[in-house]
Amino acid sequence: MLDAVCYEKNILIIDGIRQSREILKQFAQSINALRIDTSHHAPDIISKCENIDYEVILLGYDLGENRKNGQQILEELRVKNLISRQCTIIMITAEITQSMVLAALEHKPDDYLTKPYTLGEISSRLEKCLLKKQAMAPIYNAMDNQNYNDVISLSTSMAEMNPQYRSECLGIISRQYYELEQYDLAKEIYLDYKNQENCQWAVIGLSKIAIINKDYLTAKNYLKTLIEEYPHYLSSYDWLAKTYQLLEEPIKAEETLEKAISISPRSVPRLKRYADQCLSNQNFEKATNAYKNTHDLAYHSIHRKPENTINFAEALLEYSDQLSTYQIKQLKNKAFDALKKMTRDFKQPEIKVLSLLLTSRLHNKVKDFSLSLTALNEAERLLKKEDSDYSAKGTLSIAKHLISLNKKEMGKNLIHTLAESTPDDTELMLEISKIIEQPITDKNKIEAQSALEIGTNLYRTGQYKLAIDKLTQALTLFPYHIGIKLNLYQAIIVAMEHSTIRDKDAIKAKLLTREFNQLSVNSESYFRYQKLKKRYDDLIKENN
Repeated sequence: MLDAVCYEKNILIIDGIRQSREILKQFAQSINALRIDTSHHAPDIISKCENIDYEVILLGYDLGENRKNGQQILEELRVKNLISRQCTIIMITAEITQSMVLAALEHKPDDYLTKPYTLGEISSRLEKCLLKKQAMAPIYNAMDNQNYNDVISLSTSMAEMNPQYRSECLGIISRQYYELEQYDLAKEIYLDYKNQENCQWAVIGLSKIAIINKDYLTAKNYLKTLIEEYPHYLSSYDWLAKTYQLLEEPIKAEETLEKAISISPRSVPRLKRYADQCLSNQNFEKATNAYKNTHDLAYHSIHRKPENTINFAEALLEYSDQLSTYQIKQLKNKAFDALKKMTRDFKQPEIKVLSLLLTSRLHNKVKDFSLSLTALNEAERLLKKEDSDYSAKGTLSIAKHLISLNKKEMGKNLIHTLAESTPDDTELMLEISKIIEQPITDKNKIEAQSALEIGTNLYRTGQYKLAIDKLTQALTLFPYHIGIKLNLYQAIIVAMEHSTIRDKDAIKAKLLTREFNQLSVNSESYFRYQKLKKRYDDLIKENN
């Protein structure tokens, strides 16, 4: 039977051990494959998949030290759309740790085989996968072509004719309804199957619809229940963290992502979201470690990018205020190693300049002023080259670090030039205003963090006037911190709700409202502001 379903198919064999590749090649020859290719080198694998449509990939996980592994290759193939839904992928590995297995399964291989295995085992697994691909091929083709109505029709027929594929077909149908924004039809399926075996997708779907309807508490309850019943279903943590963000509970969002990472620590996007959340929560210790892990884990993957290194170094600069000189030196060396790799791998001029400025600031932190000055002088020399073309984001980062290194005039000149060239970019202009108008010293940052903590505690105990005063003090020290502004805005609104508003606080609320109205809908703070503004508008109507 396997000979028939494999007849004239292209098969790619990927394994780090030559003997294993040869055994699998002989197996492929025995089942009448049309073409058989083997490889263990990531660039060669990607190149082959760019030029050849493989129907079967036997994918080994361990491809050698300091190289892409099978999970990272599969992720890259999917992100670059180099393999279709019709391609059968069987992951083969000798490693069976929970973290490895869960990481691999997140990228959805069709099956998973552990070494040692017999050719009989791989034969039966492959046959089962290919028969399913054969049966589902019309549906997958329609999905690839984004023919939503055909997908729904074909999946409905398949669900009725083949019970073994019913769950997957219903999941596909509901996703099409969701993509078509026919949420009521999707919800019907989700409700019917949310308690069925292997239908966790239905609970995720219900939570997503609840989020769309801004019913965040319902979404939270769905997701918490799902996690209790299926603690290894990792996408539930991602959606729960997003829900907590929408509920203005950033600490719980951080804790949720942290729990997911403790279960499966090899997802770069999730680790990056966790690092971002820690930084937003001003948990600089965890942010620094998470950004470092993001850099290390992403290095051999499709997620390798200079931002990973820059985020790590910048988080370390924030965290360094809490460390001894000895501790800073230990982490500084790891940052220097990452910066060196970044400038080696990415040749853009702005990357070299940013690396030098970050190096200069890190040397300053441990009082290596001579080395700091050397790096700063080299950065200035490169900046004076007229043929360099920097991105807007890169220019802002460079300006920020120049100002922190007391090169205020040079930093402000860069920003003025940028502002003149992009006067209609509202989001960029807001970012510029944060940097150019009042740079913050390290001392002010520490004082602002202390005032913020005291203000938050006063708010929690219902001392709203004192909370407003402390948060105002924090904002004076850290005048462009969006989180502090939103906390102050919320404190004023709650004071208004308790009829304890002062005239000066009412004026602050108006000014903050006017400023927040400039936020882009893509801003992370936009949804929180919209919720607060509705409460504010309702209070204004009541008072009028």
